[in-house]
Amino acid sequence: MLGINIESLIKIDASLPLPINIQIKEQIKLLISNEVLSPGDGLPSTNQLADHLDINRNTIQWVYSQLKDEGLLIIQKGRGTRIANEANIEEFKRNNPYYPFVQEMMIRSSEASYPPENLLLAGFAYLQLYGQSVNVHPTYLFIECKVQSCYFYLDEIVKHTTAEILTIDIDAPEQELYASIKRADIIVTTAERSDRVRNLNGAAGKTIITVGDPNDVSLLLRLMQP
Repeated sequence: MLGINIESLIKIDASLPLPINIQIKEQIKLLISNEVLSPGDGLPSTNQLADHLDINRNTIQWVYSQLKDEGLLIIQKGRGTRIANEANIEEFKRNNPYYPFVQEMMIRSSEASYPPENLLLAGFAYLQLYGQSVNVHPTYLFIECKVQSCYFYLDEIVKHTTAEILTIDIDAPEQELYASIKRADIIVTTAERSDRVRNLNGAAGKTIITVGDPNDVSLLLRLMQP
C-alpha cells in the first residue's frame, strides 16, 4: 500500500530534550512495531514530510537513512521510500520486544492518571542513578578473530565476566552478520580486518577493539573489569 499518510501521525516538540531527528525516527519505529505501518507501505518524500513538520529536509533524510541502515526502510530512486519486507520487520520485532511493553505501560499510566511526562522523567532519572548497575551483561562479538591472541581474550572474558559471547565470519550472509552486529555492544576483530569491519552495516557507533593494537587491547582489559 503506497502513499500511506503518516504526516498527521508524526508529532515533534522542540522543547523536549530529545533531538527532533530522534523523535521522528523513534515514532516511525513505534508505528512499525504497532503495525500501523506494514511491510511495503510507502512513506512521504523527504520534502513532503519536512514541509509538513516545518523542519529542514536534511533532518528527514538523516532519519530515512538511519532507518534504511537498520533494515527497516527501502529507498529506491524513482520509486520512493517504503517499509522493508516482512522478514526484516519480523526480525526487528523479535530484536526489539520492548515496544509493545512501552505501549502497555503508557496505557496503564493513563488509566492510573499518571502524567506520562513525569513517568518518562522518572525513568530517565532511574537510568542516571542505576543504569550502570543494571547493564552488567555486555555482548561481545568476535568477527573473523581466529588468531591465538583472540582466543586468549575470549577465554579471559568468559572467565572474568558474565558477558555474552558471539562469533561470526566476516563473509557470513549479510543479514546474519548485521543481526550479530546489532546485538553486540563491543566488537573484537584483528587489525587487518578492522577497516572492513568498521564499514559493515550497523557497525557505526559500536565500540570496535582490534587485537594487535596495544591501545585497543588496554581498552579491552578495562572493559572486562567489573
